[in-house]
Amino acid sequence: MNDNRISRLTDSQRIYLRLVLAHRSSKEIAHEYNISTHTVDKRIKEAMRVLGVSTRIEAARLLSDAEKADTDRRLGAQSPDLASSADCRPDITLELEGTDRRVFSTHDDGPMQAVRLQDGNGLPLPLTVFARSPDRLSIWQRAGWMIALIIGLALSTGILLSGLMAISALLNSARH
Repeated sequence: MNDNRISRLTDSQRIYLRLVLAHRSSKEIAHEYNISTHTVDKRIKEAMRVLGVSTRIEAARLLSDAEKADTDRRLGAQSPDLASSADCRPDITLELEGTDRRVFSTHDDGPMQAVRLQDGNGLPLPLTVFARSPDRLSIWQRAGWMIALIIGLALSTGILLSGLMAISALLNSARH
């Protein structure tokens, strides 16, 4: 009966329930996926209704248990010399826009945990790009960006002024 209910969940509902199990609030989930908290709450409530439970945590645990049972069923019988199926459970990888990824891993001894994998190339930007937050810049990175912006502004102003002077000189020479 639970398998039938679990199969009726949408992919987004499954993702949000996994994040609920990782103790993420609707506000955090909404910020991560650039949607409103109302949308997140609506999809989680719909998942709760489909699963027939009264709390978000119950729904998330039902999904986690069903996914664990599905993984165990796919693995089949194992030799007792092998590690338990909880140790062998594959990680669930969710790809987001760009190169920003999160890997979710569930174990019997604790809740689902999310690990952010950073792309190793490029400068950390002082503005929000995809799901990255500008709050992750260090004080030195912020100072570096401020100096770079000041230098860029000074160069731009100099170029603009010299261009205006050249136009002015051109107009003066055309008059004479």
